[in-house]
Amino acid sequence: MSKTAPRGFTLLIAVILTSVLLSVGLALLDVAYKQVVLSSTAKQSQTAFYAADSALECALYWDQQQGAFAYGSPSGSISCTGQTFPLSSTISSNVQKTVFSVTCPGGNSAQVEIYKASGGATCSQGKTTCIYANGYNTCDATNPRRIERGLKVVY
Repeated sequence: MSKTAPRGFTLLIAVILTSVLLSVGLALLDVAYKQVVLSSTAKQSQTAFYAADSALECALYWDQQQGAFAYGSPSGSISCTGQTFPLSSTISSNVQKTVFSVTCPGGNSAQVEIYKASGGATCSQGKTTCIYANGYNTCDATNPRRIERGLKVVY
């Protein structure tokens, strides 16, 4: 009686081992890809935040040091970082709204709204001055990955 050695057993082990290694490799690749996307999003969020912060600081300077947004007589324009920004103002219910945009090729990198209240009116929580700055990571408003970050100052 002769025993026949099992054939194909080594091939089966090799296929199973290769499948396991391929699965582990694909899982690691997926984790690495998600980390790259997450870090890219964090960087773009930071860019948008800094654009809002820069525009807010510009508005605060022109309001507190230059009085550019005084109720009833706002300036026609302000300048920061070597750029001049025209101001647009409207008054409704004793609250003056002044708006300016920090422009870049193809759109805005930041937009600022300044509210000045007078005659007993308030803009928020009993305060007479409110500044809202929104910053963007890209100038392209149609970009589906555009990120917006906002800051608010009330005094």
